[in-house]
Parts: sequence; structure tokens; C-alpha cells
Amino acid sequence: MATPQLKSPIVYTISIVSLLMLFVLYWAWRDDILLLPEPHYAIPDPISSLDFVTRIPSHSLQCTTDTFNTGTWVHRPLQLKENTIQGMEQAVNYHCRGNFPHKCYRRLHDNPSEFNRSVKIMDYSWEPDTCALIQVDPRNLTAHLAHHPLLMVGDSITQLQFESLNCLLGQDLVNVKLDANMTGGDPKLWAGQLVHPSRVQEQGAVTLAYLRSDYLVRLDDFKLMEPFDEEGYLIGKGSNFPWIHALDKFSYIVINTGPHWHADLKWGPHQSDKELIQAFTKAMDVVFKYLKQHIKPHQRVWVRSTPYGHAKCSQYKKPDTVPHAPTKKEGEYQWDLLESFDMVWKNWIETEKDDRFRFLNVSLSNLRGDAHSSPDSDCLHTCLPGPVDDWNQLFFHEIAQAAGSLVSS
Repeated sequence: MATPQLKSPIVYTISIVSLLMLFVLYWAWRDDILLLPEPHYAIPDPISSLDFVTRIPSHSLQCTTDTFNTGTWVHRPLQLKENTIQGMEQAVNYHCRGNFPHKCYRRLHDNPSEFNRSVKIMDYSWEPDTCALIQVDPRNLTAHLAHHPLLMVGDSITQLQFESLNCLLGQDLVNVKLDANMTGGDPKLWAGQLVHPSRVQEQGAVTLAYLRSDYLVRLDDFKLMEPFDEEGYLIGKGSNFPWIHALDKFSYIVINTGPHWHADLKWGPHQSDKELIQAFTKAMDVVFKYLKQHIKPHQRVWVRSTPYGHAKCSQYKKPDTVPHAPTKKEGEYQWDLLESFDMVWKNWIETEKDDRFRFLNVSLSNLRGDAHSSPDSDCLHTCLPGPVDDWNQLFFHEIAQAAGSLVSS
């Protein structure tokens, strides 16, 4: 009988290697020993967890407060189903809780040409050149503000922004029934106060509020006033109510001042622009130092810029491609210095790099002389609807970014 041949050494080698590979695979899949790379899981954007956000551009395309303001007013005629007040409100998705003086389209019956001018204002849409906004659902955003309320503090331009918010979010806002004590108990003061229906029965609840303060400090001594303090010296007409007592109620705060400031003997003997800017800087330093000390980690403050004011604004019939420089109104307002006032704040905020503070640039309005609310007299306020609604679209974007940063922290 033939002697069987020995198996080839190659067979033994393959068998040994196979056993080694099985051994390695066994140890690789053990939980306590990592020999294979873990699978990669993308970290979700915290903004995507916010139920009021409907669309998020890629991070590289998201607007900053400056890039948003580099763009063009594009002519896109507004399609009204009917030339009525209700038709205008439906076209721009307004749900206003009040009849504000700057709602130019409400003048239909007294002056039909004003309604037509209002439509022409809305025939232009703002398009930034290189960025896109985070998009939000107004009703879900209002529900978010019900538990993260918003305070506006400033002059009548801030009131204009408050009125725009009232109309854009007003579908789910009602007047406060149980006093939110925004005035600190002073019966002489007035405050705009709106609340989400889900909280209307809660004492002290407020969702959106406005306090009038043309200067943010008392001009006599640059004191941050408290309820029942006297207003003191005022430059011209206006109001200068206390506001810091209300800050603790709010997650989001917008402040502004500037249009009422002008040269005066109180700032120095020469009544010069230099004296005025020095006084403004000193006064705002008091405000900023207070905010830095008292604003809590969960709160966010925006300092909003001021749009240009013009004389003879009836000359403007459509948006400009280059903004016309603002004018000085002798003895009344110094709109020519509004940009200088803005830069005081912007430089401080950019230098501080404190996540609690942002500068809200609304210079896109400087191309809209045609949108002023009264073409013959008031050349600082603009119509509603109008460019101020675009400010608030940028502001909604900013709220989403701020809320997302708080989620991730």
C-alpha cells in the first residue's frame, strides 16, 4: 500500500494565519479593547433642535449682522388680492394688535395716495449679496418668547421696531391683563406689554415689551434712573423713563439711543460736535458697565444701530444704490452723527468679545429714503410695512443663533 503524502507546508501556513485572524477579530469586537476605529457620528447643529427654526443655511453661508446689510433692494411688485387694508395685511402676513401711527397703509380712507405709496414701498425686497438668514416660523417663535421674553428699550425708532414685531408676531399675542409691573409701580409711566395666550393668566407674565428712554440715562448726572426718579433735564421733546428695573424679566433685550442727542451747553461751552460725542460716550459707558455687571449668562443684549434721517425726504421715490449722507437739523437733531454714536457701541462690543452682547446693524434702511412715514416732515421714521420688518427678520436669525448657543452650552 502506498504511503500517504505529507500535506504541503502552504496548507499549514494558511491554517495558522486563519486562526490568528479569527483571534484578532474576536478581540477587536470586545467592548474593553478597541482595535478598530469607531464609526463617525455627525454632531447635530444645536440650532436644529429649536422648534421655531424652519431652515438653516450651511454655517459658511449664514449672515452676520454686517454681511446681511451688504445687498440690494430688488423690485418685486407686491401682489395684492384686493386694494384694501386687509389685503395689505394679508400680503405681508401682518397680525397687528393696535393701530400704530406709522402704519401708512391705514391712511387709505383719509389719503388714498398714501396707501398706494405704501404698496410701492413693499414692491422692493432686500437681498443680501453673499449670505442667507436662518428662517423661523412666527407662531413657534412667539411660543418660544413666551418663556424667553423680549424687551425693547429706546426712543421712537425702537418703538417702531416694537410695532413691527407686534404685527409680525401678533397672531399669538394679547394685551397683558394681569399687571406685569413693567413701570415699577409708577402710575405716570407707560409701557408696551403683550403676552402669549398660554401665560395670560399668570401674574407678572410678559412676552414682548417696550419702554421709552430717549437717552438711556438722566442727562443731569448720567444716572441710570429707577422708578419714581425725576426725568431731569431733556434736550427738546421726548421721554426718558427708567428701564433697568425690568431687565431681570427678560431673556432678550434690544436697546438704542442717538436720534435725540445734539450739541448743547450742558456738554461744553462751544456746543460742538466733539463735546457732544464725548458726552454721549461718557453716558453710554455708564450703561455698558452696568449691563456687563448685571446681565446674566442666559440673557442676550443687542445694541441696534440707528438708520439715517434726511431732510426733504419727499425727493426720494425709490431705493438708492448708494446711501445719501444724513443731514443735520440745526438746534434740534444731529442725524449726521448717528453713525458716530453707533460706532461707540460697535467698537466696545467687538473689543469685549462677550457672548452676551451683539451689535445689530440695520444700515440696509439707509438706502430707503422713499420709505419714510411722512414724505413732507418726518424723515427718520419709516412706514409699516417697510424696511423695519427686514430688521426683524435679521433679528429672528440672531435670536436663533443665540438660543442655539445656549442649548449647546
